[in-house]
Amino acid sequence: METVLRKEPTVWFTLFGDDMLAAEGVAAAGARLRFVAAAPEQADALLAVTLDLTDEMLSNLAFAAMSRRRPAVLVVTGTVAGRPLTRELVSGPVRLIPRRDVTMAGVATLLYEAAAGRSLPYEPAAPHLDRLLAEFRREDADRPRGLDERETRLLNLLADGADTATIARALHCSSHTVKRLVADLLQRYQARNRAHVVAHALQSGLI
Repeated sequence: METVLRKEPTVWFTLFGDDMLAAEGVAAAGARLRFVAAAPEQADALLAVTLDLTDEMLSNLAFAAMSRRRPAVLVVTGTVAGRPLTRELVSGPVRLIPRRDVTMAGVATLLYEAAAGRSLPYEPAAPHLDRLLAEFRREDADRPRGLDERETRLLNLLADGADTATIARALHCSSHTVKRLVADLLQRYQARNRAHVVAHALQSGLI
């Protein structure tokens, strides 16, 4: 067993984003992950944990990804430039993951796999980051009238008469999250109640 452990490399990573607690959580969750502060040229992986992946952060990530170590890039975010990230996007050494879908232990595992699983010669991450952003923007442009996938499914469930508990099971979230999502839709469309927002969605062709 000890021989196997010695064969597994230690991965050094640095953090881009606004969540330093995430860096501590990831390092604690990954036995072979080491956090190197503010030194992307020494990192095997770049990690961004943020509520919103801004254009400035993207620019910084792309620049750091050009270091001689050609690090892998893992981004965990709720939105990209204010638009919701609804599914995981992967290209080469780059992964974009919706923040709601992962725990810190899960991030640690993905970060280690992304960095330790690279094969020589290491691919530069910047072109893959550009490719994923272009894919995200195409998908975002195709979303109907400002609804993301989860909101569309929520409206369909409401139209079917589903209650809060049923919707929570279908969307794999808590009842509190369902109520918050419904409240957001009521406010967005100035609806009085669930029946009213469903009627608006049907009349407007949202569902």
